[in-house]
Amino acid sequence: MKRLAKSVAVLMLAIGIPARSSSQKADSAPMSVSGGGPIVESMSGEHIPAVGGLPFSAKVELETVSQLQDGTQITHKTYNLVARDSTGRTHNERRNWITAEGGEAKLTRVELYEPSTRTRTDLFPLTKLARQWVFAAQTQTTATEGTAKPETTKEEIGTDTMLGLPVKGVRVAQTYATGALGNDRPLTIVTEYWYAAELRIDLLTKRTDPRHGVQTVRVTELQREEPDAALFAIGQEYKVVHEAGPTQVAQGSDATEEKAAARDVKIVGAASDGALAGIARPGVGGVTVPACVYCPSPNFTDAARAAKFNGSVVLQVVVTADGRAENISVVKKAGYGLEQNAIEMVEKWQFRPAKGPDGNAVATVVPIEVTFRIK
Repeated sequence: MKRLAKSVAVLMLAIGIPARSSSQKADSAPMSVSGGGPIVESMSGEHIPAVGGLPFSAKVELETVSQLQDGTQITHKTYNLVARDSTGRTHNERRNWITAEGGEAKLTRVELYEPSTRTRTDLFPLTKLARQWVFAAQTQTTATEGTAKPETTKEEIGTDTMLGLPVKGVRVAQTYATGALGNDRPLTIVTEYWYAAELRIDLLTKRTDPRHGVQTVRVTELQREEPDAALFAIGQEYKVVHEAGPTQVAQGSDATEEKAAARDVKIVGAASDGALAGIARPGVGGVTVPACVYCPSPNFTDAARAAKFNGSVVLQVVVTADGRAENISVVKKAGYGLEQNAIEMVEKWQFRPAKGPDGNAVATVVPIEVTFRIK
């Protein structure tokens, strides 16, 4: 009998454990492609390398289109505002996904990076919390032994002009052999990158994956001038929480969820509790528990599926009064990139919000456990 990879999400009572959001590499380099590592399951936004002397600001439009077996297409969209100043400081945003018919793509997180001090700051507008840490020196990681590796081909597909800039196109095809992921025939993921060397960013990225549909990240409304300095500042209304730098998630055959979780214990501090003081907690003061009414499960990553991983990710989530998931952070890791898959899917969930003692909807903070298991 075939073993099926599944994930199950469980909404638990709030336990009030704050945690850091997902991390980002410091001093990012231009896009490079290698066949030695796992393929990402989705693209969450534009990659902005922290290089000096190339200031700009822009809007980044994201779209994901998936097709069901009956031909039904499901489309979600969002956008982010990005900027980089002459010193290399970067500003990158994250907003909720919305349906193609419309709605408000509400800002959920702002990511700031200061290359001179290697400092990353994540701003959460809802709770007015700023989580800040300094990156340590990068350590070399190796691919997990036994992880399914695709055969990778790369071809140049020409040049063009986008937003007044010359761009060079590259198409990368990554093919998994039959059986590598439980697939009964070869599985190919194709990604096109249109790279603008003058700014060292991709102006268009299009990824086609038979499992997840077509994902597009497109830069628009480009302004090649010094952006407003306020984009890189922490507002006075934010409470800054200094945290330990991001740790390396356990890799290899001993990458257990117990090890990954133990590494996170040290970043949990009572100081962060106060930053969520304005958010209600289910079961406290007559506040009810929110219920998920649209909660599709996230997918396994290729690395986790190949390793036949079974375990769970615990996220802390603020469920807003209008039933959206915001301020998502990781309480417990699993490794293999599963945290990012869980975050990106939970961002799309829709909830019946909790109610306060007066019967009105209120925002609440709850942990959500997403369990990945192979049957």
